[in-house]
Amino acid sequence: MKILLIKLNKIGDVLLTSPMFLNLKNHFKNCQIDILVNYGTEGILDTTHLNKIHTLKRHKNPLLRLKSEISLLYAIQKEKYDIVFGLMGGERTAFLSFWSGAKVKVGFPPSSFWAKNIYTHKLSYKSQHNIQSNLDALRILDIKITSIEVLPPKLQSSKKLENLPKNFIHLHFFSDWSYKCLNPKFYAKLLDFIIEAFKIPCILTASNNPQEIANIQEIKKFIKNEIIIFEGNLSLKEVSLLNSKALAFIGVDTSIMHLSAANNTPTFAFFGPSFADFWGPWDNSLKNCTYEHKGGLQKMGKHQIYQEELSCVPCGRSGCEDSLKSDCLLSKFNEEKALKAVSNFLKPLIQNLEA
Repeated sequence: MKILLIKLNKIGDVLLTSPMFLNLKNHFKNCQIDILVNYGTEGILDTTHLNKIHTLKRHKNPLLRLKSEISLLYAIQKEKYDIVFGLMGGERTAFLSFWSGAKVKVGFPPSSFWAKNIYTHKLSYKSQHNIQSNLDALRILDIKITSIEVLPPKLQSSKKLENLPKNFIHLHFFSDWSYKCLNPKFYAKLLDFIIEAFKIPCILTASNNPQEIANIQEIKKFIKNEIIIFEGNLSLKEVSLLNSKALAFIGVDTSIMHLSAANNTPTFAFFGPSFADFWGPWDNSLKNCTYEHKGGLQKMGKHQIYQEELSCVPCGRSGCEDSLKSDCLLSKFNEEKALKAVSNFLKPLIQNLEA
């Protein structure tokens, strides 16, 4: 049995397909699982249960892009897949599902006349956590869900991480989407608060994205205490290894938040316009999402999210009026209330260290 998963989306979205792997392996004992993802997102995947990772590289050069995509189409068709799962909507995913030649095609049908009947098993969008939406692709084939576990990428060691403190807090404040981010001045205030209140080192990570590096420089302007910073010099697997050693993680609604939860590291995230019941950090020890369709402080097992309790939150938009800026994380963000929530999250973890 040869199976192809297609998830041409962001890093966090790709990670949240991983609960499918074990369930497929449990149902089809000797199946081969391949996955097609955007180039640059493959590093987030635990490859233990995967046979092959296809990547779609979107070259700026039209000729290179054409050559790359033809090569990808050939590679997919060559595999002769039995089942394909198109795990997001859109015509590209539908076409690739069709092109695979698989007899069983599961996915979200586009509305266009030529693509709407490509899938043999049609999924519909539901108001539920993204992980459950991915698992619905298995349920529609009567595949029993025996595990709901997000699998982080594995790395045994890295020279870059040999001299980490024994205990530390891992923080990652950045996202590709600016409307999910807070003010760098608050980030500095938060770091100082943690270091001064709990006497524990803080390690801040960022990608090599120029905007993230610029935000790091802004944080440095305001912070009073020393912190350890990895500025774009860690791979996703190295970030995962670092996070797995942390006492806790604090960040925003981003892929590293999901990675932290996958490592079973207690995770605290600031949410803006996103729906927690769709995107909250998943606790691997639980089978049902406990986040609700509302703002405020919410928990799922060991993980927590903080979101302002405003009438417009959550709105699910790309910032206020789709401006890419979220007032609920900026001008209307209650810093003192947020710091208290962080303090209450960290206190029992620190007390366990001291016991």
